[in-house]
Amino acid sequence: MRTCLPLRRLLFLGLAAALLALGGCAGLRSALRVQDRSLAAVPAGTYRLDPEHCSVVFSVDHLGFSRPVMRFDRVQATLLWPAGGAAGASLEARVRTDSVDTNVPLLDRELRSPAMLDSARQPFIVLRAHGWQATAPRHGDVSGVLSLGPDRVPLRLQVRFNGYGVDPVTGAPTLGFSATGEFSRSQLGLKAWPGLVGDTVHLRIEAEFVAERAHRHPAS
Repeated sequence: MRTCLPLRRLLFLGLAAALLALGGCAGLRSALRVQDRSLAAVPAGTYRLDPEHCSVVFSVDHLGFSRPVMRFDRVQATLLWPAGGAAGASLEARVRTDSVDTNVPLLDRELRSPAMLDSARQPFIVLRAHGWQATAPRHGDVSGVLSLGPDRVPLRLQVRFNGYGVDPVTGAPTLGFSATGEFSRSQLGLKAWPGLVGDTVHLRIEAEFVAERAHRHPAS
């Protein structure tokens, strides 16, 4: 125990010094919060999804016991923001079906199989959405369609605009959203395991978009 005390004190003193330094740096504090919360602040242009700052997670009922949370790990999306603002904005997102991740390898294989997503023949779930129907200053509904192979299902997203600004780390103009929605998996052609797994898919999305001119193109 005695040999650990100097290390603990050193860590404590280092942390205290760091907090004092941050506390005394008003410029750094202000740089960490640069978002403009007004939709009108977003310039017209094309914005690409930042793959390092997005998540697409979903859950379904399992025998009435739980609603496990799963996710897709690979997503691409383009947001077109016209001069007229959010009301005319449009989005196209492509989700790789083989990137489904339930944290259970056997279940992942089953979901990618022809009985469900059929990832070999249907590599993408595609979302096309447009418009913005304001429900509050930073909240709105967005209507879209999900497609998987030949199947289609309507999707209405409840969206919160988190803000627009220049990312202090990358220097890139960035805007962010949080969204939730629900859809019927059977309408999307995912009809396996009726009675065992619920039909309603509960969806949650967190997404940051970067202005196209500043976008970093990851290797494909």
